[in-house]
Amino acid sequence: MSFDGKIALVVGGTRGIGLEVSKKLIGAGATCYITGRNEVDGATAQRLLGHMCHFVKSDVTDQESIAELFRTIDSRHGRLDLAVNNAGVTTRRAPVVDLDMAEWKRVLEINLLGPLLLISHEIRLMAVHAGASIVNVSSCAGLLGVAAQSAYSTSKAALNMLTQVCALECAETMPGRHQIRVNAVCPGPTLGGMNSQERLRANPEATQHKIQVTAMKRFANPDEIADTILWLLSDSSSYVTGIVLPVDGGYSAGKF
Repeated sequence: MSFDGKIALVVGGTRGIGLEVSKKLIGAGATCYITGRNEVDGATAQRLLGHMCHFVKSDVTDQESIAELFRTIDSRHGRLDLAVNNAGVTTRRAPVVDLDMAEWKRVLEINLLGPLLLISHEIRLMAVHAGASIVNVSSCAGLLGVAAQSAYSTSKAALNMLTQVCALECAETMPGRHQIRVNAVCPGPTLGGMNSQERLRANPEATQHKIQVTAMKRFANPDEIADTILWLLSDSSSYVTGIVLPVDGGYSAGKF
C-alpha cells in the first residue's frame, strides 16, 4: 500500500495501536500528524517516527484544542486525507449498581463525544479532495456487553453507531463536497496501551481471562490491528464504508 503525498492524522498516535498505525503510514509515504495529551510521549514518538511526523499536543475533550489542531493542518496543507480516531479510556471494573457518574461522564466524553468533535472537523477539511477515509478505533466490548464495564462498553457501542451514521452522511459526492468513507475497527485484547506489560503482570488473573475470551487464545499485537486500519484507509477498500469490523481473535464469533 502506498500513501505517498497523503496527509494523515492519528489521534492518540503516541503509543500502542496509534503509534503502530503512524509508523506504517509514514513508512508508506504519508505525512502524519499525531496527537496526545502527554508531551513526553509525543516527543518520544516524534523522534522515533522522524521528520514526516508532527506531534501536536491536544485533548479531545477541549473544543478549542481540537479547533487549533485542524487550523494547523489546514494552514500548512489545506487538506486532510486520512484520519484515525484512536483516543480512548476505560474505568475500574464495577457493576451498574455501584454507579460512579463522574467516571461514566469522563468515559463518554473521551470515547464518544471526543470522536464526534473530531469527525465534525475532519469532514469539513476532508471534503475538499477526493479519496478521504476515516477509521474509528472502537472495541469488541462495543459489540458484546462486558459485565462491570458498562461505561466503556456503552461508549464503544455508541461509537459504532456514530460511525455508521457518519458513513451514510458522507457516502455520496455532492456539489462542492467529495465522498468520505467512514469505518470502525473493534480490536480484541491487544498488547500495549491499556494492556501494558506492567498492568498484565500486576493482575495475572485478569490477564488470563482476557486470553481465554478469545477463540485464538492470545493477545493481538498492535501491528495486526494497524494492518487492518491501513487497509480501511487505503484505496484497496474503496467500496467499503459504514463497516464495524471485529479484529478480535474470534471473541465476537460466539461461545466456544
